Amino acid sequence: MTESPANERVVIRTPDQRLRVFVSSTLQELAEERAAARQAIEQLRLAPVMFELGARPHPPRDLYRAYLEQSHIFVGIYWERYGWVAPGMDISGLEDEYRLSGERPKLIYVKHPAPNREPGLNDLLNDIRNDGDASYKPFSTAAELGELLANDLALMLTESFETTRQEPAPPTEAVEARPVHNLPLSATPLVGREDEVAALRVLLLREDTRLITLLGPGGTGKTRLALQAAAEVAPHFKDGVLFVALAPISDPGLVAPTIVQTLGLAEVAGQAAAETLKGYLAGRQMLLVIDNFEQVVEAAPLLSDLLSASPRMEVLVTSREVLNLRGEFTFPVPPLELPDLRRLPPLEPLSKLSAVALFVQRAQMVKADFQLAESNAAAVAEICVLLDGLPLAIELAAARCKLFTPQAMLARLTGTAHASTLRLLTGGAKDLPARQQALRNTIEWSYNLLDAGEQQLFRQMGVFVGGCTALAVEEVISKVSDSPIDVMDGIASLLDKSLLRSAPDSGDGEPRFDMLKTIQEYASDLLDASGDCEPAQRAHAEYYLAFAEEAASQLFDAEQALWLQRLETEHDNLRAALNWSLDHDEMQMGLRLIGALWQFWYYRGHVTEGRSWAARVLAGATGTTAERATALKAAGVLAWAQNDYKPARGYLEEALALNRELGDEYGVAATLNNLGNLATDEGNFVLARAQLEEALALLRKRGDQVSTTIALHNLGAMLAELGDYEAARALTEEALDLYRKQGNTSGIFVSLQNLGELATLRKDWTIARSLYEEGLAIGRELGDKRGMSLSLASLGRIAIIHGDYRGARPLLEESLTLLRELDEKKYIASTLEKIAELAVGEGNAVQAIQLWGAAEALREQINAPMSTFERSQLEQNVTAAQALVGDADFASTWQQGRAMPMERAIQAALPLLKVE
Repeated sequence: MTESPANERVVIRTPDQRLRVFVSSTLQELAEERAAARQAIEQLRLAPVMFELGARPHPPRDLYRAYLEQSHIFVGIYWERYGWVAPGMDISGLEDEYRLSGERPKLIYVKHPAPNREPGLNDLLNDIRNDGDASYKPFSTAAELGELLANDLALMLTESFETTRQEPAPPTEAVEARPVHNLPLSATPLVGREDEVAALRVLLLREDTRLITLLGPGGTGKTRLALQAAAEVAPHFKDGVLFVALAPISDPGLVAPTIVQTLGLAEVAGQAAAETLKGYLAGRQMLLVIDNFEQVVEAAPLLSDLLSASPRMEVLVTSREVLNLRGEFTFPVPPLELPDLRRLPPLEPLSKLSAVALFVQRAQMVKADFQLAESNAAAVAEICVLLDGLPLAIELAAARCKLFTPQAMLARLTGTAHASTLRLLTGGAKDLPARQQALRNTIEWSYNLLDAGEQQLFRQMGVFVGGCTALAVEEVISKVSDSPIDVMDGIASLLDKSLLRSAPDSGDGEPRFDMLKTIQEYASDLLDASGDCEPAQRAHAEYYLAFAEEAASQLFDAEQALWLQRLETEHDNLRAALNWSLDHDEMQMGLRLIGALWQFWYYRGHVTEGRSWAARVLAGATGTTAERATALKAAGVLAWAQNDYKPARGYLEEALALNRELGDEYGVAATLNNLGNLATDEGNFVLARAQLEEALALLRKRGDQVSTTIALHNLGAMLAELGDYEAARALTEEALDLYRKQGNTSGIFVSLQNLGELATLRKDWTIARSLYEEGLAIGRELGDKRGMSLSLASLGRIAIIHGDYRGARPLLEESLTLLRELDEKKYIASTLEKIAELAVGEGNAVQAIQLWGAAEALREQINAPMSTFERSQLEQNVTAAQALVGDADFASTWQQGRAMPMERAIQAALPLLKVE
């Protein structure tokens, strides 16, 4: 690697900056190797760019060119096949990808042996070796490839990856380390906007501007401008920058829960999401970037409340209308810089005008040899002016350079056949902003260039919300009408024409697509005006009902995590299906959706939203049906999850009565199981035992292994609370054995944790430690931070009991760090109690008493009382601490702890965990 010039500096990109790694290979013969490459790349927290549409007979060249242009590193994996040569091409797509990789770092891996290697691939490999600018390594197995690739990428990250010109040293007051943020990476550089970015930067760093609204119609580039400005000021916000996308949200009541979810905060039982936010943001120096606020403008007062509660926080909003809040600073986003058609400048200065520069850049993405020239400069300039300098409009027009020269494009825009389009561009409906009219008509013009089959597909895809898979498109569209084109070919065409874009998949490699919000709205409007709207919406709702029910059936096997992620990815489409069922009085569908989705809402922290959907559907659904009974049970479990016991009992008892009336033995058993858990939490162990034992007997009779396992586990946990530890152990061990057979890793972990607690009660430390360590390994393998934290805390307590305070500290510190990240208040309280035990053991009685008081107050706040097990551990340690400080000091110190907010208590605990 050559040395950098003296006026350049080495920039090391770390994994959290998400370098993109393009993987080039044939698909069928190297499927296993591609999976190994994806895993190696993702282990380093880099982003694999794997062109799965290459599985088509002839992938669109412009699409994989765009993928390459967005990537930083090229990885080639080759074996025997050279790949298909498309009509009009002299080389295969495989070789074309390598030739287009340019000066990017290249890692080449060649599989051996290869007795049937095709001549074209031999020639390509010879050229690669002769070029001498690529790393070239042989491999034999997918595992070996994964190891080689991971090592080479790790080495590349520790060496110079990219050089940039040396910039002046930052001001001394600037923050040295860039804080964590979740700002999306932009696929292309920002064109123009230097003045707007500079002005926004000044505003964001002023103390008297805490709420800034970027104003403008769809397509003006508000989001892109906000992201660029936020990235540049990020070092000045100690607690980071958070990007919140509201595009899929239309209910103002979901704004606060969406921000809570984006922050990764846990819902607090009995507490509104807005209060959770205010508690979390208080005192933090943070920038919130909230996108697409115009559709939930009724939620604007929430921003005032957050700013009042968090004096060091700032908010940057993008919206199509003013929020009308006190202290709001509005920043209208202007169009891009346009040429004066009366006096066109020479080519060089013309090319630097931002509107023209954007057109040229995007045109070159679809036609590599496009250049601004004397022959087309006037046409390009006039197109930019006709499109009012709107970035999205210009991008859509430039994408047509593959089909038309700028002169031909201008003729279509200004010709007689399109005169009505131009009139709309300058004089559309009076109730729409002028540039929204321009954008709509630009999309319409782009739509008119599609053939009849593409137009039909585009309209019908307007039914999807938040993106969709190719499979979903095929299934839904096939039920609406016979499409005159192959759906995948149509998708590729819409991608090519910038009316559709590739979106991140749900983790299983299934290609996923979405539309820009404004384009999706236009497609939806066309669908509404067509005769396909009602059948398309019904087909969409039916597809996502079937998807939800399939997912629900998979939530207790080895692919639980994958299905939960798939549901998360499709959440907006599932919401649309629920809305459709309510709007069209399809209450049976609504009930089935509630029954299929409640576990997803429970596991993924959408409990408040789930309760709202369940209440709405149940209010409109009457009758004696199994679907209603299941929805009632779902509503009861979700209420129980938030410690809201009265409505939980009401729902569950109604579900039980309905199941008994229907003679549904499984429904009776499942509802009794939930009622038993509720009674356990309420301390009514006699009732809990009777209900759980009846549930278990019914399920054993039915031979339902999955539900029987859950009932065994719940009954074991209840018996532990009752003090019948041997019976609890027998049931939990039986449940563990069944969980192992089912491959239910989350069930295995919970059983191991419970068995560890039972071994701890017996003071069988060796077995307890072994169980906790096995659970911790499972948690680390799954990336289950909550599970890891519980195992770590339990191992920390065993170390304390044995006087190994030095060994306990890192365990408890990691546990507390994970829980703090998750905002798991119940378990934060439990870990604070264990840290207090450590403090007592080391003679720090005052700190211990304060932590116990803080934990008690936190438990009361979230209605999470101690278990019998936890209470038994607390009493002896409290007695020891009280003896050290005396009764009077003990009481006052305990009250001091109760007055501590959770974050202050954590700050008080952390110094006790530092290893000297």
